Amino acid sequence: MIVPPALLMIALAVSPVIQADPPGFLMWDASELEARSEALGTRVGPDGSARETLADYETPSGGHRFRYIRRDSNGRPEQHDNIEDVVFIKSGAGSLQVGGEMLGRTGDLGTEIVGGSRYQVAAGDVVRIPAGIPHAYLVPDGGHITYLLVRVPRYTGQVVTDPDGAAPQLDPPGFALWSASELDRRNEVLSTRVGPDGSSRETLADYGPGGVAHRFRFLRRERSGPPELHDDVIDVVLIQSGGGILRVGGDMIGESNTAGAAINGGELFPVNAGDVLHIPANIPHGYMVPDGHITYVLVRVPIVGG
Repeated sequence: MIVPPALLMIALAVSPVIQADPPGFLMWDASELEARSEALGTRVGPDGSARETLADYETPSGGHRFRYIRRDSNGRPEQHDNIEDVVFIKSGAGSLQVGGEMLGRTGDLGTEIVGGSRYQVAAGDVVRIPAGIPHAYLVPDGGHITYLLVRVPRYTGQVVTDPDGAAPQLDPPGFALWSASELDRRNEVLSTRVGPDGSSRETLADYGPGGVAHRFRFLRRERSGPPELHDDVIDVVLIQSGGGILRVGGDMIGESNTAGAAINGGELFPVNAGDVLHIPANIPHGYMVPDGHITYVLVRVPIVGG
């Protein structure tokens, strides 16, 4: 299933994508998310928050769920035993308290966190909160924070000891934060390392073995890249800067491992800074850059747990 952006916006305005099987290609563009944030701002409840589910696979662990959340005041502490949170901060600013001990727990929620660390977060930041870690979003008076939350099945293996990219050494272990300013700096560095294929990349963090799932990458393309197809992982993508065109679907020609020579058919989707994409497994896709560049954070998510 490939959902054109215009039809997707209409469909999601009525109801979220809810299905037992993984959905097809989904895209939430920056202007749509801004409009959704404004709409959520009119629906803030007594607890100081408003939210909507963008897509939900309805898996037993509660993973593979996309939510959009706005907070105008501090949120209750949370702790999820079987899922990781991958968070794209879309607007506003605040702080994130992580770690420590959550008191008064009922289900996934608590009354307060004792201890832990606090980190400032703002628009453009990318965050990973591992499973089993208490956390709470704190919002200054008169402010707000809006974020797109992707719930990922818990990683249960050993973090690779010799990763392609070194995970951030933050407290608590496993928590990761890449600020918008850091990503801008990394983008500038990548622009000086563009290779003959017109691209450069780095691994931000490698949690799973073999570079398959539970991997965070940062890529810059100044020319169109070869098409890709991944058998057992989903690509969740945040377009960080620039823009281009994504071809999705069709038939891969000249497939070798995860890459190919071309895609026959498929559909074209303009993508730009601030857009968030879901590219399902087993779907050919390729980024085309007619001019300029495109930079994006890529999170590789397993189809099923672990």
